[in-house]
Amino acid sequence: MTIAQAATEIFGIDGDKDKVEFAISRDGHRVVYLDAPSYRFVAMDLRTRKTRALTPPLSGEELGKWVNLASSPDSRWFTVSLMGNAKTILTDFDTGQAREIPNVCVVHGLTAKLLVGNQWCRHGEGGIPNRVVVREDGSVKPLDDLQNEHVDIGLAPDGVTFSAGGNLYDVETGERLGPLLLPPSSRAVAWLDGSHVLAEEGERFHVVDIVNGTQDELDSESAPGLEFVERHRSGRLLW
Repeated sequence: MTIAQAATEIFGIDGDKDKVEFAISRDGHRVVYLDAPSYRFVAMDLRTRKTRALTPPLSGEELGKWVNLASSPDSRWFTVSLMGNAKTILTDFDTGQAREIPNVCVVHGLTAKLLVGNQWCRHGEGGIPNRVVVREDGSVKPLDDLQNEHVDIGLAPDGVTFSAGGNLYDVETGERLGPLLLPPSSRAVAWLDGSHVLAEEGERFHVVDIVNGTQDELDSESAPGLEFVERHRSGRLLW
């Protein structure tokens, strides 16, 4: 499928060009792209071609700075985080309702009830991101134990567990639950559901159960979606 109005690059006055972020929802049904005619980020349902604007028209300066895109596991909720404006716009695709979340410039995962993101919005100026949970009522809670941890695959689809620094954390309490046990020399690629993680080891893939630690190797030749996930870090996950 081709989306003719989707921009792939933007060009500055000095002739420099930058790639434009895009994202595909977890279920593979919706895609987020920069709409060239309107200068807005837009979500499209690929089954119906219905679109929903996720941002107002953006200036070249806003687009020239880093943008972060994320969506909920059910592909209903979308976020566009604008580093230059130090804010995140959260939109309900079904209703069109949107709200701004100030000082959040990266989202590591979201559900209908909450999102986990960074409050450090000075890209390139150093500093440690202040990782927080923002709930639907607008309340913000710092995740103190995660401040110095590198985010692996972020928030689980059920919104209960967070992966960072090779460890698992409880989102409600912020407490460390224990290490994310992966096969040797492998890395986490994505959450499959609230209790299973997809891990990559060379050209092999494993499904890791974070509850009991069991690991099952997948045949990547017959597991739809794995190559797509590896290439785009998003898209439909089937196993």
